[in-house]
Amino acid sequence: QVLVYTGGILYHEKVDAFTDYGGLLGYNMQFRNNWGFEINFDFADSRDEGIRYTTYNVNFSSWFNTNPNLHANVYAGYSRTYNFSRDYLAYYSWAGSFLEYLLLNTLEIGTSADMFIEGNPDGNIEDVTYNARPYFSVTPINNLNIRVYFDNLFVRSSNRSERTIFGLLFSYNFSPKSWIYFALNELRDRPEPEFQQLRVAERASVFKIKYLFYF
Repeated sequence: QVLVYTGGILYHEKVDAFTDYGGLLGYNMQFRNNWGFEINFDFADSRDEGIRYTTYNVNFSSWFNTNPNLHANVYAGYSRTYNFSRDYLAYYSWAGSFLEYLLLNTLEIGTSADMFIEGNPDGNIEDVTYNARPYFSVTPINNLNIRVYFDNLFVRSSNRSERTIFGLLFSYNFSPKSWIYFALNELRDRPEPEFQQLRVAERASVFKIKYLFYF
């Protein structure tokens, strides 16, 4: 199956008193064995926070579902846009992947891995950020699931991990439309650059019971 699409872009934001306008073009290919890819291009004349600039983006993604136990996705992109955190117009690009695999009937493992590259007006690399989020999901019995993930953010300029997130979600469907949930999250980061170790910035837990009453 092949899909070619094109169109225009109009977006008005009252706070900037400006209507962004542009266009897009895309190509999507889907094969019978459940893999495919898509590439698209868009451009626009935009205005944000009082700054007017021309932006364009090229995106590519591909997905693989040829094995019922394996699902994968890879993607990448390149754009010329305004970097508001650094206050200049430059390129920005990214690449990443996602993989999940049913290792056992009761155990699924997977991860995402992403890379973000910030350019500068001279066309050189300003900084690179890496992010990975491995996880595992256990379903020991029907209707009960435990999912655990660990998110890690690494920045090239500091050559160290700048943030981690640990997450756990317990869910049990003990009756039709009735659930027990327990979630735990912990975020660690560096309050100041001179800190050598990550410190707990946020920690939260939630317990919830949802029960359906019949009348």
